[in-house]
Amino acid sequence: MSKTNPGPIEETHYGDHSVIVPPHRLKGAVIMTSEPGEIAMDAIEKAEAALAALKDEFSGWMDSESDRLEAARQAVHHAGASAPTLKVLFLAGHDVKGDAATLGYPLAGRIAGSLCRLIDHLPHPARCPMVLVDRHVEAIRAAVRDSRRGKADAIGAEVAEQLAILVEKFLAAELKEGYAEIAGDAHVQIDYPGRDIAAAV
Repeated sequence: MSKTNPGPIEETHYGDHSVIVPPHRLKGAVIMTSEPGEIAMDAIEKAEAALAALKDEFSGWMDSESDRLEAARQAVHHAGASAPTLKVLFLAGHDVKGDAATLGYPLAGRIAGSLCRLIDHLPHPARCPMVLVDRHVEAIRAAVRDSRRGKADAIGAEVAEQLAILVEKFLAAELKEGYAEIAGDAHVQIDYPGRDIAAAV
């Protein structure tokens, strides 16, 4: 495919500044068809083929994310729950949360979202419930394995729901009245003291 000339750079000078307008390169990326309004289906097919080829890489990428999350969890166990170790764990979980749906692992992303919520709203690092962190990381790794094997995720969805409930109950107990401020962002709704009052405000 030959490159089209994008045109010259436009530059206008003023007394105290200059305005530079770069050339428009988007036109060169548009494929025109013989009929107006038609879509170049061959370009779409090529894009889909490229995406299908990348899908073979997705499981490897997700494995790497999962391994990084596991390493972060182990670091918290060995060095103790502190602001720095929990930040690394949070970032690893956040990457899983952000990438999982795109890479075809939505359940892992959902569980990672619950883990991130737990860490993000901890009142103090020393109060981090490691048993709950462990169950989240184990569930994420299992979700990655099971998705790759094509297993049904009904049980995984139930695990994700129960973990989310445990996170909300923990945060409600730890934050007490302050929980009302974050309750609206929860993936699940639980009963906590004052919930009816907070909802009415």
